[in-house]
Amino acid sequence: MAAKVYSGRELSAFCLQVSILLKAAVPLDEGLYLMAEDAPTEEEKKLLHTMGEDVELGDPFFESLERTGAFPPYVVRMAKLGQQSGTLDQMMESLADYYEKEYYMMKNIRNAITYPVMMVGMLLIVLFVLFTRVMPVFEQVYAQLGVQMSPLSRAASRLGGILSGAALVVFVLLAVAVTVAAIAAGAGKELTIAHKLMERLKRNSKTAMAAAGRRFTAVLALTIRSGMELDKGMELARELVDNSAVAEKIDVCSEKLQLGEGYYEAMKESGLFSSFHIQMIKVGVRSGKMDEVLQNISDDYEQQADASIDAMVARLEPTLVAVLAVAVGLILLSVMLPLAGILAGVG
Repeated sequence: MAAKVYSGRELSAFCLQVSILLKAAVPLDEGLYLMAEDAPTEEEKKLLHTMGEDVELGDPFFESLERTGAFPPYVVRMAKLGQQSGTLDQMMESLADYYEKEYYMMKNIRNAITYPVMMVGMLLIVLFVLFTRVMPVFEQVYAQLGVQMSPLSRAASRLGGILSGAALVVFVLLAVAVTVAAIAAGAGKELTIAHKLMERLKRNSKTAMAAAGRRFTAVLALTIRSGMELDKGMELARELVDNSAVAEKIDVCSEKLQLGEGYYEAMKESGLFSSFHIQMIKVGVRSGKMDEVLQNISDDYEQQADASIDAMVARLEPTLVAVLAVAVGLILLSVMLPLAGILAGVG
């Protein structure tokens, strides 16, 4: 019905508000009307008001969520499970926590990517300007003074200008390609090449693997906490991991569960978890605290993703600085050596 689609942060806020209203024993239809009064946009106000009317007429809350088209299937399914089990308030609170963590993790990943990209772009621009604009000026000045820069310096200057210019063109083309792919993805279309590149990146990136692991274990913990069977929870989690490498391991684990293997054995043989996490899962299975154990593993994956992001930035920043320092140092040597010769001749 609605063109609006809630973002991760908006989903977190929505689920938290619904949870608070339910815990305060406010009827859900009245709560939705209250939320509609302070909605930031007219579109969202109309959406919430329509949902309130649906609930007031006796429609299940999860059906109203699904009818809007503004909420992901995961929220709809978990709301249905919460309503059927009488734990909708707890379910919505857990969803709020899940989407809040999801939002901040994805924000950290985007920031970690944006910063190095901007640094690389600035580095290429600086080098291109130095080689194509600054160096020719010094060559002209020295020519007027009757001194010529060494052939090696001139060749390095020409080569540097060509390489930095070519790198800058490639950088711009890649930026345009990424922008086009992002626009296409936002419009519901998927470019084959971009999809393949993203899949390869997700399969080989520690950050992407940690993010997928966090998503998988968080969803699995929530489904178990709500009373859903582990194999059903794994099916739902598989739809949300957005990583083919992790999804393949989930399929292996699901197959072993269907063959009658225990939870611990199936997860161990699938290769989904490290030996440390497997030991935690073993304890969780025997103690009946699988939801708590999986939530702890999810938090650990979140820390791994953050650490991977920090390590990437920590490695890239000094590398870029070193490249710029070497390039500027070579340029200064090319400029200063002829000047030193002139000063020696004057002396």
